[in-house]
Amino acid sequence: MNFSDRRMQFWESTDFYLHIIRDAPFGFAHHEIVLDDSGIPVDYRFLDANKAFGEFTGLRKEQFLGKMVREVFPGIEQDDFDWIGFYGRIALEGGEKEFEQYFGFLDKWYKIHVFSNERMYFTTLVIDITVSKKQTEELENFFAVNPDMMIIADFDANFVKINDAWSQILGYSQADLKKKKFLDFIHKDDIESTLRVMENLADGEDVLNFVNRYQCKNGSYRYIEWRSHPIGNLIYAAARDITDRMLADIKLREREADFADIF
Repeated sequence: MNFSDRRMQFWESTDFYLHIIRDAPFGFAHHEIVLDDSGIPVDYRFLDANKAFGEFTGLRKEQFLGKMVREVFPGIEQDDFDWIGFYGRIALEGGEKEFEQYFGFLDKWYKIHVFSNERMYFTTLVIDITVSKKQTEELENFFAVNPDMMIIADFDANFVKINDAWSQILGYSQADLKKKKFLDFIHKDDIESTLRVMENLADGEDVLNFVNRYQCKNGSYRYIEWRSHPIGNLIYAAARDITDRMLADIKLREREADFADIF
């Protein structure tokens, strides 16, 4: 059976509605695996694809339809991810997988759902997640290098994400911190004011220069100054340890009070 016949047979026999697949916002492609004489997958052929697949890959249909992947992407067998072997196992053994993978040839990240309904053939559903991946990487880098205490939390006081500055300042490991709610570490006299601030955040207000005390692993407390911003059901915040400044201010006020008592 030639390529055109195989392509037509696929569309006539598939359970998918042709017009839905053609115009779908996700990339769709159907392939045939190619084996060597010993039955090892060594290549695969593009049999069909929709418009979104071309948009996600930046390829025109004439550049890949009916062609082998090693022809479209020379050297793909040397990529860090074994595309041919992975898809070959699906095509030969059946089943389905969903995964995220970087494709160096196009410098893109994809979320891929692959399945096989017929031995020797496999279908991929593809979404380009490059932008979200890069945003995640940027956030990770920002968290990693920032000297401030960085946190993403929910309104139930659960830690969603924190950086290493928390451990450096409070002495707990990230694992120990995430076993509890952040309210568990706040000085009892600062709980009420912290809850009021959380109510303001829940109403969509930013909170700047709010100070409360957090308990360290050794039992002492540190004064922490917060700048917080709500997004949806999450709180994004950055904080600095201002304990030295606060203690100096307290000592100064005590001296001023003592001086006033004298006179």
